[in-house]
Amino acid sequence: MLTDPDEQDIDADIAQRLAEAKAMFAPKCEECLTLATQVATLAARHGNVRAEAEARLWWGRSLLVMMGAAPALPVLRRALRLALELDDKRLLADVHLSLAQCHVGSNTPAALQNWLKSLELALQIDAVDLYAEVYLGIGNLYLLHDDLNSALHYHAIATEFASAQRDRDLRAKSNIHLASILVKLERHALAEHVLHTAEAELILPLRRDWQAEIYNYLGAIHMRQRHVEQARDFLERAYAINLDAGFLWGQTVNLLGLGQLARAQGDDVQAEQYLLRATEVVAKFESPNLVQQIHLELSQLYEARGDFVRALMHHVGYHDHYMLIMKNDLSARLNSLASRRLAAAEIRLKLLSSEIELSQLRQQTSERASRMKQLEAAAYRDALTGVLNRRALDERLPLEIQEAHEQGYPLSVAVLDFDHFKHVNDRFSHLIGDKVLQAGVARAQETLRDGDLLYRYGGEEFVLVLPHTNAIGALHVAERVRSRVAEHDWDSIVAGLSVTISVGVAMLSDDDQVEDIVGRADAALYQAKQGGRNRVFMQSEEA
Repeated sequence: MLTDPDEQDIDADIAQRLAEAKAMFAPKCEECLTLATQVATLAARHGNVRAEAEARLWWGRSLLVMMGAAPALPVLRRALRLALELDDKRLLADVHLSLAQCHVGSNTPAALQNWLKSLELALQIDAVDLYAEVYLGIGNLYLLHDDLNSALHYHAIATEFASAQRDRDLRAKSNIHLASILVKLERHALAEHVLHTAEAELILPLRRDWQAEIYNYLGAIHMRQRHVEQARDFLERAYAINLDAGFLWGQTVNLLGLGQLARAQGDDVQAEQYLLRATEVVAKFESPNLVQQIHLELSQLYEARGDFVRALMHHVGYHDHYMLIMKNDLSARLNSLASRRLAAAEIRLKLLSSEIELSQLRQQTSERASRMKQLEAAAYRDALTGVLNRRALDERLPLEIQEAHEQGYPLSVAVLDFDHFKHVNDRFSHLIGDKVLQAGVARAQETLRDGDLLYRYGGEEFVLVLPHTNAIGALHVAERVRSRVAEHDWDSIVAGLSVTISVGVAMLSDDDQVEDIVGRADAALYQAKQGGRNRVFMQSEEA
């Protein structure tokens, strides 16, 4: 127990014991809980507001891990009030992060609200490690509601931030979360690579729970690839770790996976044993999604066996949890609540462009840079030309337009199309057509300024987004691109080849949204084609 030393030594004693509490959080959470509780009490008695706030943060985090959200919330709310009194942005961001984690399973917007608040504070103090934590949390929230594309987006961002940090724990955690999405998207080769990367970062035996999670995902990958023995080996290793450590969620997930594997092999008796054991474990904590999955597996198992009474019972259980999840579905609220605040944060961070701070962070090690380039390419880059793809355009252009409207600067959009491209494919082959696109895009990229972004819109059509650019400036940029493509030595690809592009340009108007400005640029492209091709046309020009 703590004892009060002489008054002059009390602050030093508090600081030392607080440091001990922090150090115990990962290896021995129960010791962290004991120490943090004692430090908070002593700090409050002596009026040390900062120490009490920090102690309550670790007290709340320990309660969350050991006993769940209900006992943790009042402790963290007191920490929040103290942090507000101190006006300590880092401490406030950490407390909001922990509050968000408390609310993840509550089916309310509170989790997202706290993550967004943590992100906004992190942006003010350039706390890159918190960027990663927040984006992991937001990605997991979207994953919980089966929005895999949004989850991948935020997890990829988190992994990129984490890769630049010295914190091995953060790097390992972000890779594990990213892999979970890639597994669901059936990007098995990339998921396996990311998982092995995460495993290399693990601090063992401290992070045995994460090792079990990695084994579980590797088991899921091998199950989908019908590698039965490898799948069973990884799932059993994961279950052994979770059973030994008392990690209930992990045990449930492993038992569900083993049950699914046994069913796939036709061993219904073994599958039933695993799944019934999963129902016993999941009853000890709250997870509607896992309960729903277990009921579905058992319903299908009993129906196939002809035991329609039990099949119906589990079907009702599945349906009840399905309705519960749907009733509390956050998807619409997530999108409504998050859109503007996340948009503002992402515009400031410029997460996917080469002009942001991450371009410097990526260069810290060539290995990490290569890995993140691969991940970015998988999600946001066109495989043939290397420019940003349609998905990136759909996500970024609304943000660019919103920022232009809010800050009052000009923005222009150009739509580029390779002239007579079908003729190139028909006369010279599709392989030559691919080389034309690659060379033409490379020439176009050489003319662009910092901040200009080129996207592949589809086929031989590309969209060029020009922030801070009025109509005259956009015409100059488009003309440079057109002439650079026309002047290229196309004979170097194949004799007799000649390639040009047509460009339509439009400038953002006051009430424009994506479809308005892109539609006008596309109409201008049509005018350029009608006017003889190999030319630039501005939407407002006379035909």
